[in-house]
Amino acid sequence: MKTQQQIANAIARKHGCGKASIIIIDPTISEGFVKEHIRFGYRKFTTGEYVPNKYRANFGWKNTYYQPAITTVVLPQ
Repeated sequence: MKTQQQIANAIARKHGCGKASIIIIDPTISEGFVKEHIRFGYRKFTTGEYVPNKYRANFGWKNTYYQPAITTVVLPQ
């Protein structure tokens, strides 16, 4: 039998999101879905926009941080 994490990961991968980071159980739904996905990459502290590696290499290494991917999946009970 599959665990909740395995089912959530399968749903996330089906939607192109990698693996599930957060799992929410909702007894009112009949099928699982991806509620929210934040992609990975480097972002600016000031504006939050994603920046390419070329920006970081030239002058943006102080003003950037790494955003890990976060995927929220909602599963039925």
